[in-house]
Order: sequence, then structure tokens, then C-alpha cells
Amino acid sequence: MVKGMAAAKRKMPNVLANTHAEEGQKSLIRIPKTAEVVADHIRARIIRGELKDGDFLPAEAQLMETFSISRPTLREAFRILEAERLISVGRGTRTGARVHEPRTESVSRYAGSVLQSQGTTIADIYDARLAIEPFSARRVAERCNPEDVRRLREEASRLADLIDEERYTDFMVAIVNFHKLVVELGGNRTLLFFTALLQDMTARHQAGVLKRAKLDREGEKQRSEWGIRSFRKLIRLVEAGDAAGAESHWQLHLMNSNKVWVPPEEGVRTIDVLS
Repeated sequence: MVKGMAAAKRKMPNVLANTHAEEGQKSLIRIPKTAEVVADHIRARIIRGELKDGDFLPAEAQLMETFSISRPTLREAFRILEAERLISVGRGTRTGARVHEPRTESVSRYAGSVLQSQGTTIADIYDARLAIEPFSARRVAERCNPEDVRRLREEASRLADLIDEERYTDFMVAIVNFHKLVVELGGNRTLLFFTALLQDMTARHQAGVLKRAKLDREGEKQRSEWGIRSFRKLIRLVEAGDAAGAESHWQLHLMNSNKVWVPPEEGVRTIDVLS
């Protein structure tokens, strides 16, 4: 950590930037508050992995000396990091603030709130999967990796066990893991991140659908068995290295699945992350 960070910041001048030189217009560049600078420094160390999940930050007195800042400034920095779920501060303890690695869950609800405020529909969320998962299925088949096939088979077997135990509702909830695995094995971390965001929203929606649904046991069984057959077909295509076939099959699977989860009257509804 850099000692005297706050003192150095206090010496920074108010800088005027000529943003439109040709018009002679000037605007004030905002200088970040000391607490924001401290929070930025700690956040960067967490993101770079220098501070690990579960680590504790030094005691307040040590941090105050290191950064040459007051206790109120340090606690304001802590509040910024707590709001981002990068640290948690145990009140009344002497262990200091506990570090948490960045997690998708930390941004999922906020992202959902933004989408809800923009009037994003349920159908829109499900359509987004069509832009991600078929491509990922193609990538998995192109790799044609025996370890990928093993992991897909293992997950499919776990889901099949739920059907054998007649836990059809549990099966419908757990299939999200198979979808996530397809994207994970596709090897694109950015798509995996977006998939996790989408799945958090679709999981809440599907839980509501299952709660309202009035399927009989036979209907639940048929839907579950259709799902597991489709999963196993994808695995066969991946094992055969049929990239085009895997992509086409998974696109059709998602389209049929979307029809079940998002009928026309349901799809036009705006997503609700508050319920």
C-alpha cells in the first residue's frame, strides 16, 4: 500500500479541462474523494488476487496510518466496498474487514433491476439464451474432448436419477446446471458470466411458473423424460464431433423449451426481480 495517499491527493489542484477548445468552453474535472481513492486501492488488490477470499484487512489503526487518513474517511471507504460486497465488516470485532472475491451474484440483482426499469420482457430474457447456448454447444462439439463428454454424461445421469425417483419438479429446477455446463465447456468466460446473470433471472421466473402450474404427475414425467432425451442426444453429437448438429439440436431444444416456459401471454410481461 502507498503511504501518504490521502496527503498526496490533498495537494492535487482543481484542474480545468478545455473540452471544447474551439468554442473556448471549459468544464471542471471531478477529483475523487479520499475515501474513493482508498476504496479503489483496496478493490484493485482484491481483483488482482493479492487479497484472497476470506482474508482479513489490517486493523483500522494500521490502515489509517498506512493511508494517512482519518477513521471517518476509512469507514466511508469500507461502506463503498461493502455496498459492492467485496468486504464485510464485523461490528465490534478486532479481526478487521473480511475480504470477498467478486461474485456474479453480487451484480445479478442489480443487472436485473436495470433490465426491469427498462421494461425488459420475460420473452426477451429467454431469447437471449438462443444467442449464447447454441454457439457454446457448437464449440463443445468442435473440441470433441472426452473429458467434456464425461462431465456432460455425469450431469445427465444425476438428472436422470431425479426422474427415477419421481422428483420431477426438482428435475425442472436442476436442469439449469446442465445448461450452464454447456456454456462453461464452450470455453468463453464472458458468455458464462452473462449466462449466470440470465439463469438467476430465469430461475426466479421458473420457480414462479412451477408454483402456479397445475401439471399432473404424468405431465411432469413426460416433460422431464423429453428433457433428458434431448440432453443425451446433445452428448452423442458432441462425442461424434458434429458441431453443426450440436448447434442445430440445441437451438431447437431451447426454442421448444421457451415455448413451455414462456407462452405468449407470459412472454409479454416485464421481468420482476423484486418478487
